[in-house]
Amino acid sequence: MSESGGSYTYQTLVVDYSLLNEAADDIKALSPEIDKIKNAARSVGRGVVYQVPGASNSNNSELGPSGTLYMALGRFYESWATDMSNAMDALDKMAGYFKGVADSFMETDASQAAGLNMSSAMSAVLRYPAALDQWYKDKAATEAAGNTFTEPEPTAPASPYVLASGNNASTTFTTMTDANVPSDQKSTHATNVVFSSETTTVTVNGMTYSETTTFQADQGWGTHGSPVQNYTQVVNNPDGSTDTITVATDTNGNATMTDLNSSSNTTTTYTRADWNSSWVDTTPPDSSSNGDGSDALPAANY
Repeated sequence: MSESGGSYTYQTLVVDYSLLNEAADDIKALSPEIDKIKNAARSVGRGVVYQVPGASNSNNSELGPSGTLYMALGRFYESWATDMSNAMDALDKMAGYFKGVADSFMETDASQAAGLNMSSAMSAVLRYPAALDQWYKDKAATEAAGNTFTEPEPTAPASPYVLASGNNASTTFTTMTDANVPSDQKSTHATNVVFSSETTTVTVNGMTYSETTTFQADQGWGTHGSPVQNYTQVVNNPDGSTDTITVATDTNGNATMTDLNSSSNTTTTYTRADWNSSWVDTTPPDSSSNGDGSDALPAANY
């Protein structure tokens, strides 16, 4: 950061959260070694046989009898035990900071990558109903003109449908037959499919973010002209916590969404009046909410 003419110019901040995560793991790996020193020091204080860290057996015979190098090393460890313990406590705190920053950046980055990949996969799956609509229209127009329509009917998307991206994200969708197509739409949607489940995973150097969505059956087509499905989404965050998001929507687009965060054990509630309205946080004032906002917003209107 530099000051110029009473204003500040901030340099671009670049955070490699995978390196921070690795550093946190490396620091934690030191703890057992520090414990060896502390255990040796405690043994010296009690006047019992102890294991000098790094030795191959409990008698330490290769270091000589008690009172020589064996005892000298023991006293050395005893002298440094408190300082090493304090140092480890400080390193543990540092590891916690590193891990917290890494998890936060990973979650933000991964949720965006997951959202983009999920949207791409969703678009690929949803192209089928649109293609089927167009096929029926073309067929009707061709036959109305007295001609034979030879274009093959579009093929339903594979189930499961898998899409992997270059940003370490992988999305899998499964579909099911829409059993609730309106009677006036059956001529063009007789074989319509809707979502059954969706799973997206983002993995970066051992850190993982994943979410799984389970869709209920089509409860009827909404005023927006598409099937309406309630769903539950479970988000597994890099820090080990989960967000369980439940969305219930009626055919007019009126909806309620709840987000239960396992870390804070709090529930955030959002509501929407109709298909054209925005989601509004309606969590009661007496309920604290630490749910992850970006996770708690639906990717699409179902």
